[in-house]
Parts: sequence; C-alpha cells; structure tokens
Amino acid sequence: MAQIGDIEKLKKSAVVFVIFGATGDLSRKKIFPSFFELFKNKLLPAKFKIIAAARTQHTVESFVKMLDVPSEFAKMIDYLAVDVAKNINLDGLSQRLDQFEKETNTCPQRVFYMAISPTIYENAFENLAKNKLNLGCPIHKTSSRIVTEKPFGYDFASAQRLNQALTRHFREDQIFRIDHFLGKGTVQNILALRFANEIFEPIWNKNFIDHVQITLTERIGIEKRGSFYDQIGALRDVVQNHLFQLLALITMEEPKSFTHLNLREKRVEIIKSIKKLTASEIAKNTVRGQYTAYRQEENVNPKSSTETFAALKLYLDSERWQNVPFYIRTGKKLTGDVASIILSFKENPHRIFKNFWDQPFPNHLTIQIKPTEGIGIRLAVKKPGLALELEPTDMEFCYKDSFDAPNPDAYERLLMDIMIGDRTLFVGKVGYSWKIIDPIEEVWAKGRPKLVTYKEGSWGPKEADELIERDGRHWLAPYLTICKI
Repeated sequence: MAQIGDIEKLKKSAVVFVIFGATGDLSRKKIFPSFFELFKNKLLPAKFKIIAAARTQHTVESFVKMLDVPSEFAKMIDYLAVDVAKNINLDGLSQRLDQFEKETNTCPQRVFYMAISPTIYENAFENLAKNKLNLGCPIHKTSSRIVTEKPFGYDFASAQRLNQALTRHFREDQIFRIDHFLGKGTVQNILALRFANEIFEPIWNKNFIDHVQITLTERIGIEKRGSFYDQIGALRDVVQNHLFQLLALITMEEPKSFTHLNLREKRVEIIKSIKKLTASEIAKNTVRGQYTAYRQEENVNPKSSTETFAALKLYLDSERWQNVPFYIRTGKKLTGDVASIILSFKENPHRIFKNFWDQPFPNHLTIQIKPTEGIGIRLAVKKPGLALELEPTDMEFCYKDSFDAPNPDAYERLLMDIMIGDRTLFVGKVGYSWKIIDPIEEVWAKGRPKLVTYKEGSWGPKEADELIERDGRHWLAPYLTICKI
C-alpha cells in the first residue's frame, strides 16, 4: 500500500495512462472522475497524460465535452479512435506515445487500462504485443503495466486461458488485476482492526464466533448492461470476486508483512480452503433469485434464468474456522444499498442475569463498507431504572465523523497504486475461486434449486431467509444505525 515517500516520488515522475474503452460507463463514471479528484488534490505526476482510446469517432474537443471537466484537467486528455480487439490504429497509438516522450523529454511509465469487455481480452492482449506496446518505452527498454477488470473469465477454464494469454506477453509484475473492493478504506481497515488491536485476534476463531454474514446489495438493477449481465449473473459477477475477497480478508491468517506477495498468499490460502459443495448441498444451501421485472429489461432474454440474487452457505477447511458457517448474499433491486461483514459471537449462559435467556442478545461486530464506512459492536447493557434489566445497544464508529480528511474513493487509491507500481491491493493469479463457483453453476443449470422471484425493494426471496433460519439463525441488519448516510 502506498506510503508518503512513494506518493512524493510519483509526483515528480512521468506517466502516460491509456484507457481502452474510454467512452464506456466504467471510464466515465469511475476512472475519469477518480483521476480528476487526484488532479484536484495535486497527486498526479508532474508530467502526465491520459490517452482515451475507443472505437467511437471523437475529436479531443467532443470527447472532453462529453466528460464535462474543467479546462485545466482537460489539457491532460487526448483522444484516439482505436479498436484494440481488431488491431485498428494501434500504430497510431504508438506514435502518440512516442510523441509524448519527445515532448516531455522523458521515458514515462506506460499504463494500459483495459476498461473493455472481458470477451475481447484475449485478442487485445495479442494485439498489444504485436505492436510491442507490452515493452514500454523503447529507448530505455522499460516495461508497460496492464490493468484488467473483473470478471476475468466466466469459469475456471476460460480464466486459465485468459491468464495464459496475458502472461504470454506480460510478466506477473506488470499485471494489475483490479477488484475495486480491495481499494476501499474500510476493507483495508479490516487488517488494522484484526492485527493492530490485541483484543480481537484472540477471539477471532471457531471458539468464540458462531457464524459470519457477508452482504452486498444494490438498489439499482442491471441498468443498460442487459446483454452483458444476462450472460454472467450475480454468482459470477459479485460472489466469485468481491465477496470471496471479503471472505478472505476477514478470515486469513496474519501475513508476515504487508507486502503484496504475503497478503496475496494469505488471501489465496483462504480461497483454496473454501469447501466445495456437493450437488445435494448446492440444492439445499444455495438460493438463486430474479427480480420480477428482470425479463423485461433491455437486451435480456424474455425466458432468462439468470439470477440477480444469490445466497450461499459455505464452510472453510481450516482449523481456525472449523464448522463456522459463512452466509453470503448479494442482489440487485433490493431495499438497501449496503456492503457489510457481520461476525456473530457465541453466547454462553450468564447465570447471574435471571431473564437473559428469555431474549438473548448475541454480541456481534459489524464492519460496514457502504453506504458509508464504519465499525459497530452490539453489546448487552443494563436499561436505566431500578430493575436489573438488559437491553442491546450499539457502539459505532463512523469514518466521516471521526476524521477530517476525506476517505479516497477505491479507484483513486488503486489508480495511485498502479502508477506507483504497488500491487498489494490487487488480485493475484485467478482460478481458485472458479473451482467453487463452477460446480454451483453446473447444478443451477439443471434447475436445482429452482429459480425464484422476489419483489423489487425487498431484501430478496423468502428462500434466503429460510436458508439461515433452518440453522436457528436469522439475517442481522446489515448496516450501522448512525452510519447510513
């Protein structure tokens, strides 16, 4: 993770950032706004250029007008019509890169951000190499960097094939595989919470934790991504990457250091330890749902069986977490726009409190990632009054209330790390998570369990409630009371 010295060194350097798919939603909604925030905070390199590349015909002026950014920032942006998948005008891109090097009299770090459909990754990697764009600044023989987005493949075989195509032309130290959840401040603070506070780590195990709930829900639907989403679904789009990465962070063993190699090693250990579900377990311990209006969405098959909601019950093959269930859920068009992890602790008989077991109050720790970031602990306390009567209450910490400095957006942090060359918050070689997902997809394709519908604005299908209630538990509120906004 970036240090002060790294940032100061970056500010004196030269970087040229090529964004393929520059007219797409990801670029317009996340990448360019994040670069603008870095610009406002004076965190960009002294010599910096963005080359926006896409198939659409634009002048620099018309493209910048579409972005609606101030003129001082717009001066850093160039535009070039390119089709990276069909090898159209990549020679023109090479000329623009050479031109920037001559203008600045530097050998800038070249970065290629693949904000394009993963279905054309393989051709794109090949064409970058054909034009020697993987080699970096030709005079000084430096190395370019390449950034890929999720989902990387749609199953284990395709992920392996893509990885082979990528590593055929780029070394591992050139590759930055983004999962933007790893760039969120609270996700990183999980590490601080666990390993910098001695009160937590001793109880962070099967002896004290009853179960764990991980929730990632959205109010929005698929918007205009029907043709993409209908081929992917919630399990591949969110569980395989975001939720498995959160699971790894909350359960991994302490790394030797916060280097990318040590952190990745510990995260991978957890992903590899997730127990594969049998066909009968998949039918019993997973839920797939679809919001009622999904099949009327643009570019969606009117008979689609693609899930917009997924819930799973999983276990880890780990001494620390033996027999601790992990309940995971994600979905679109739900009542809350929330991402959180809840660790629910075991209860032991408290004999001195006579009426405690009439209404037990399990302690639980909530780590909220969105809508705002914070941490809360549910405690049992004595109610005011003469009688000794217990009541649950929450102690909550919200980043926005505790610190004057704003918490950078995940993409701001990750773009900085890419330019610096720090791969700590990026995903390593992919594949292990697909070994868990693929068997589920195979059983789901056979109609087990059946696809169920749920109302927009709900918390999902009733079958997700039944999944956890069969074990005598229930979904806890996935948000903090005072950290909602």
